[in-house]
Amino acid sequence: MKSRHQSKLLVLLAAASMTVLTASNLNAQQAASADWKVWGGDTGVSRFSTLDQINAGNVAQLKPAWVYDPGKFGRSWEDTPLLIGGLLYVIDAGSSDVIALQPETGKVVWRHEAPKGKERDQRAVAYWGGDGKMKPRLIMTWGGSIYGIDPSTGKSSTDWPQQGLNIVLPPIQGKVMGDDLGAGPLPGAGGGAAAKGGANGGSARSASNAPTPGAGGRSEADKAAPVIYKNLIIVSSSSGFLPMPGRPGDIRAYDLRNGKLVWQNRLIPDPGQPGADSWADPDAVVGGGSWGFLSLDESTGTVYVPTDSASPDLVGIWRPGDNKWANSTVALDAMTGKIKWGFQNNRHDIWDMDTMAAPVPVTINKDGKKLKVIVQTTKQGQVWILDAANGKPVFGWSEKKVPQSKVPGEKTSPTQPFPDGLSLARMSIDRDHLSNLTPTSNAECKKIWDEKKLTNQGPYTPPSPDGWVVMMPGAIGGIDWGGVSINHDMGYAFTNVINMPTMVQVSPNSKRAVAGNKGWAFTSGYVRFHDQAGRPCIDGPQGEMVAIDLNKGKVAWRVPLGDLTDEYGPRAKGLGSTTIGPSVATRGGVVFIAATTDSKIHAYDAKTGKLLWQTKMSASSNAGPMTYMGKDGRQYVLIAAGGPGNAKRTTPSDDFAFHQTMVAFALPKPGDKVIDIVTSYPKRARQPGDANMGQPQ
Repeated sequence: MKSRHQSKLLVLLAAASMTVLTASNLNAQQAASADWKVWGGDTGVSRFSTLDQINAGNVAQLKPAWVYDPGKFGRSWEDTPLLIGGLLYVIDAGSSDVIALQPETGKVVWRHEAPKGKERDQRAVAYWGGDGKMKPRLIMTWGGSIYGIDPSTGKSSTDWPQQGLNIVLPPIQGKVMGDDLGAGPLPGAGGGAAAKGGANGGSARSASNAPTPGAGGRSEADKAAPVIYKNLIIVSSSSGFLPMPGRPGDIRAYDLRNGKLVWQNRLIPDPGQPGADSWADPDAVVGGGSWGFLSLDESTGTVYVPTDSASPDLVGIWRPGDNKWANSTVALDAMTGKIKWGFQNNRHDIWDMDTMAAPVPVTINKDGKKLKVIVQTTKQGQVWILDAANGKPVFGWSEKKVPQSKVPGEKTSPTQPFPDGLSLARMSIDRDHLSNLTPTSNAECKKIWDEKKLTNQGPYTPPSPDGWVVMMPGAIGGIDWGGVSINHDMGYAFTNVINMPTMVQVSPNSKRAVAGNKGWAFTSGYVRFHDQAGRPCIDGPQGEMVAIDLNKGKVAWRVPLGDLTDEYGPRAKGLGSTTIGPSVATRGGVVFIAATTDSKIHAYDAKTGKLLWQTKMSASSNAGPMTYMGKDGRQYVLIAAGGPGNAKRTTPSDDFAFHQTMVAFALPKPGDKVIDIVTSYPKRARQPGDANMGQPQ
């Protein structure tokens, strides 16, 4: 029989062996607290947290701490909340209302409703700390205008107009250069900036002569949150490169104090500038844009822009040449908009391989010396590590011959650039290597292949005048908008890779054809090549998590991401699942990611890639997780479980709307109640008004 002293000692030892929060570590953890003021954790979008209460040794003990249930159903909720001054700021599912939550409980503090008729989904709200005279505010884009919200009360900022500050450029109707401007504005100089001087020899435009922003239009700032630099808000749109008439997608900056346009860069070389001959008529191009995530290096005052593909997708007869600054990483002076450098990762894009993941500035150790680089992922599934001073790749790469288009008049590039060892996605497919998830899946995929007479010639297979082709990677990547997270301590970048092929067919007499494309356009584009359950028609991994040692420019590890064995049994082991959405890396040596179609959130060991923890949620998530320290001294990991989004489009076997929730996880403490985050939130058949259901592809 044990003595009272022995029993007490055993209890103390047991308590010490558990990872729970006690007074002994509370102060230290509070000291390590850090706000999450921008979508990517920092302005460089590295998605890195210095918190380490949750680490590789204890992450397996994580439990749900609270659930926020907005009562909405849908298939996508991409919001990553911000944590500023002790409150969480969330863009609510479906409504796009901005709400403030208590970070320790998930209780609503206030709600700011979106203007009626201007609701739109975004991936994060933005934050401006003010300028001393003007107060800090949350910034939300609704209907092409930015609105200010008091972070403490949720009320509108009184020093901005009630209707917000418009950040949409008016449409261009006539020639871009010269006098024939029609009803459109005077755009920024090609390759330069509408500021106090052009760049790269481009013509200069005075900001006082630049147009005031127009109202309405579809090319409002996209889902990505804007960049805030000093008193500037820097935005872009996705409508660039279309022939006129159209609305420019130019990169541009507005003064947050008064809403005036400060600079505007068209990112199309003017006639006479280097690269102008890469467009048949640069005057006829509306402008370069980006629907992806811009990033900022505050130390150098540089904003990095991942640019769109030249439009329209899949047929580019009207734009012969490499189409300079499309499909590129472009570094701009944040105060003037002038181009510092650019790197183009593919030329004359007819594959919808737009660059949209954030370019991330990181300092590495190369050959014993510190070097600042930019890490850029692409839909091709490639990772480029570029010198931040000049945009040149710092590790080996080569030009490789690629298949050429047979569409009459189409002039594709004979070669494309490939980074050595960092092309991470599958880039080819054939009939002998189709899905083996089940015999039925294999038969369904072979039937599609035979009926459509699919062909593939390897990387950069172009659309064919002879019929259907299947492209690898497909239009979602490769590596989609989630990009990378960075562990700055280790010098590692982490990214999720998708292997989902896309089928394409073009026609010479399409009503979709734009002027100059000789009647050619896609008749069927962006069609997923998948079985009837929505799973990719490809053998091998569907989704992977990959770590890159940035100091060496090599893959450190790669493992399956996601797990379909619950659904398919042993045949699915090691295949992962399709995946869209970002990860977050922590100083605790953990990489968190949801992003998969198995309704789970996962934690990996940053050093080895070992799966340390995963748990089922009410739905899959294509949002990015974030982590923060609560006032109670607990580190939380937060994720919006809103559905698989584009990682698994609706199919006849999966035409459901998911009960959307936001879940916070933390290490358990004595007395915590068990929270069920699955059975209380069942999915149901879709209904009118459900959010982001997508098309059945």
